[in-house]
Amino acid sequence: MLGNPAMSSAPYALRLFMLGSILSAACFAQDSVYLGSIGGRVTDASGAVIQGARVTARQTETNLTADGVTDGEGRFRFAYQRLGPYELRVTQSGFALATRQLTLTVGSAFEIPVELKVAAAGETITVNDIEVLEAARTQVAGTVSQAEIRNLPLNGRSFLDVALLIPGVSPTNTASNQLFAETSSVPGQGISVGSQRNFSNNFIVDGLSANDDAAGLSGFYGLDVVSEFQVVTSGGQAEFGRALGGSMNVVTKSGTNALHGDLYGYFRNRDWNAANALSHTVLPLTQAQYGVSLGGPIRADRTFFFSNFEQRILNQSGLITIAPVNVAAINTRLDAVGFQGPRISTGLYSNPVHYWNYLGKIDHQVNKNDLLTVRYSAYSVNARNQRGAGALNAASASQHLDNTDQTIAASNVWTISPRLLNETRGQFTHSDLSAPPSDETGPQVSIAGVATFGRLSSSPLGRKNKLYELVDNLSYQAGAHSFRLGGSFLYNNDDIFFPRTLRGSYAFSSLANFLSGTYNNQGFGQTFGNPTVHQTNPNLGFYAQDQWKVHPRLTFNLGLRYDLQWLRTISTDTNNLSPRGGFAWTPFASRKMVVRGSYDLFYDRVPLRAVANALLSAGNTTNVAQINQVTVALSPGQAGAPAFPSILTSGSLQPGVLFNFTTIQSNLQNAYSQQGSLEIEQQIGRNATVSVGYQHLRGLHLIVTQNQNVPTCAVVGTNNGCRPNSAYGNNSRYSSLGDSHYDGLHVSYSQRPARFGAFRISYTYSKSLNNVGEFFFSQPIDHFNIWRDYGRSDDDQRHRFVFDGSIHSSLAQPKNVVQWITHGFTLSTMLQYYSALPFNITTGVNTVQGTGGRPTINGAFINRNAGTGFDFLNLNMRLSRAVQVKERLRFEVLAEAFNSLNHTNGVTRNGVFGTGAYPSIPSSAFGQTTAVQDPRTLQLALRIGF
Repeated sequence: MLGNPAMSSAPYALRLFMLGSILSAACFAQDSVYLGSIGGRVTDASGAVIQGARVTARQTETNLTADGVTDGEGRFRFAYQRLGPYELRVTQSGFALATRQLTLTVGSAFEIPVELKVAAAGETITVNDIEVLEAARTQVAGTVSQAEIRNLPLNGRSFLDVALLIPGVSPTNTASNQLFAETSSVPGQGISVGSQRNFSNNFIVDGLSANDDAAGLSGFYGLDVVSEFQVVTSGGQAEFGRALGGSMNVVTKSGTNALHGDLYGYFRNRDWNAANALSHTVLPLTQAQYGVSLGGPIRADRTFFFSNFEQRILNQSGLITIAPVNVAAINTRLDAVGFQGPRISTGLYSNPVHYWNYLGKIDHQVNKNDLLTVRYSAYSVNARNQRGAGALNAASASQHLDNTDQTIAASNVWTISPRLLNETRGQFTHSDLSAPPSDETGPQVSIAGVATFGRLSSSPLGRKNKLYELVDNLSYQAGAHSFRLGGSFLYNNDDIFFPRTLRGSYAFSSLANFLSGTYNNQGFGQTFGNPTVHQTNPNLGFYAQDQWKVHPRLTFNLGLRYDLQWLRTISTDTNNLSPRGGFAWTPFASRKMVVRGSYDLFYDRVPLRAVANALLSAGNTTNVAQINQVTVALSPGQAGAPAFPSILTSGSLQPGVLFNFTTIQSNLQNAYSQQGSLEIEQQIGRNATVSVGYQHLRGLHLIVTQNQNVPTCAVVGTNNGCRPNSAYGNNSRYSSLGDSHYDGLHVSYSQRPARFGAFRISYTYSKSLNNVGEFFFSQPIDHFNIWRDYGRSDDDQRHRFVFDGSIHSSLAQPKNVVQWITHGFTLSTMLQYYSALPFNITTGVNTVQGTGGRPTINGAFINRNAGTGFDFLNLNMRLSRAVQVKERLRFEVLAEAFNSLNHTNGVTRNGVFGTGAYPSIPSSAFGQTTAVQDPRTLQLALRIGF
């Protein structure tokens, strides 16, 4: 890891020796990222180990079993086990049969001590305590079970929102109330783990990548297909790669020996909702979200199926808050100059969303030692006026969205011997995205702090991607060691269509300047050249890991991972060697407490969006004659500069026109993080746990856009001599220069399902500092010294409190009149409080640095993220009544209230301070709320299960 500060103290030869030692001694590794494992030791009443005891783990829903015998030290272990409830049986001649019950969750690693007692033949000793703590898990992670997911009152039923229950996880600061994040085709908000970018997470479905490396997520999964959801926030095992933040593990449902089906529908209407806090009117809305699930045996105890289809038809309206007087003035001007695009309006605009998703899955026990799983999923979405519209952005400043994702995946777990197992996974995903602009004509127009309208130019208009992935893992138990070795190959074949400002763009500092036609210095831009780029990114990863049971109450996880990503035009970063180390210690014989700690390195992938932007523009060349795509920048009065709203043709460009383009650092390094964690988890009673933990994350070599041709004076017309290279304008280069620090303390309490219900409470106190924005194409205020940007990160949210829970009356089938009245009620709730995120204060005019007006306001330096946004408070409620008509037939009626307190949660403020003296003379609109989240919204639902 040459050039890596975290490893600079270790000579290169020593690092090679470490790699060789681990590859030879730890040829295999520990638990799967999406399955679970059961291990332990068998002893007699005196504590002596018992060799040769027969151990069977039976998944009670399918009767699938795993058999083994204890070794010379009394140990047993079953890796790669399907999730769900298990019965563990231990038998040995001369001892009574011992049984234990436990439930495997995603990524769980149980270590279960079993004591055999001398007894008469045929006697059985059952231990009723259910295992709760995962005594061998060393990473800090949170898991949400299927029962908890089923009771959550989630607005929109997005599986991404489940992650927000976990400490250390927060929504990204995208300052938007859009259903679809920028470049994403999946509804829902961005997720930040440890205050890192959404692109720095790893989304995994059934152990396979669900990442679209150009746009975020690939595919959408309804809540009714999610069996469990886990977020690993720190200390992930060596199988985790290609992400410096967190890992989101989704495990989809499988069929069982019982035939089970669900038919459901969720419905909304504007007549049930409260008024919007800005318009003081109820916004138009109707929604029908319905689906059907069916799962069961194809052949009992051997072959199982599960399938789900869900559709959402959401007809809604967004809100534009451009001042009516400004709308009238703008439209009058547009009429006068013959603007060809649509006129703007304020108030309501239509932005409907229609999508459907399907999943089909088959699990087949080929033989006792071979389990095969095949899954197909599809997702299609059609949405109008998404991305860009709302607040001070007119409806014409948006994009539509048409997208289809399809995935075929398979996995196989082969038990070669009782101690040697091989797991293979693979998939193919095809994604086809079309995102045409609402205004096809343009140009794009922005009036600082007043309005934005015209053709959207900040997002690609199309993307086709083919994803191939193959993973293989080998696991072996040798005494106190559980070794694991694995490798993966992932390949994206991506075509991106991104014409940028093909139809021109104008930037005005004020409404008065717009009305006079005086745009900013270099305020006109237009892109010329090829708008399509083809990009691939082969990724190769290898890892080795050893789960070492040093003592019955102490486990070490030691691992090493290597990642390699090939990218055209970039010298591949080849020293991405990341050691992983963690421990799990149960200090007391009662095994009711676990202390976990870890310190690890995690390498990030280079997002294809950044690479595509550079390749579309210039690759790595600064020779204007060889550049694929350039954007010209012109000032009013400059020779050849157009008058609003005219645009240029390539033949009309005059000498002296400045060409702006994008490049990428030829020796770009993969960003990486150093993660450290310490957590204490205590079991309370049979079903509750409390944990206290600390997490540290240091991010290095984060991608930032840095101008390599910064002017030292105000560039006007052809005066370009104050740039280092006067032959062109800005050279915005993607560079690996960013840096971040995150420290977080969390406290959480979890009560698992019991007789009365279940609940979870978590609180996170954290601080995040960095010198790079949430978007990887953001620019610093000082391109010569990006540390002037160092301060609160975009995702710095100091306080986060989350509570969710449910209480219920008896859910048994009623047998008399009183029980018909009282049985079947469930009250569920989800309360979230987040402290305010920051925002940037800008002037609205260009500056010497050419970054949009943030270095100074009348000589006063304004720190990055100097503004403070809004606190967030939200309480969702659900009241349901289930009626068990027969043993196998159940009806459930639900009523849900989202934002039930009708609390006004602001989304964006007007951040344009203007040109007055800072901080005393802001513009009249500065700080005004321009967008809010939904008011109280009601939803009714009906579910039928059998």
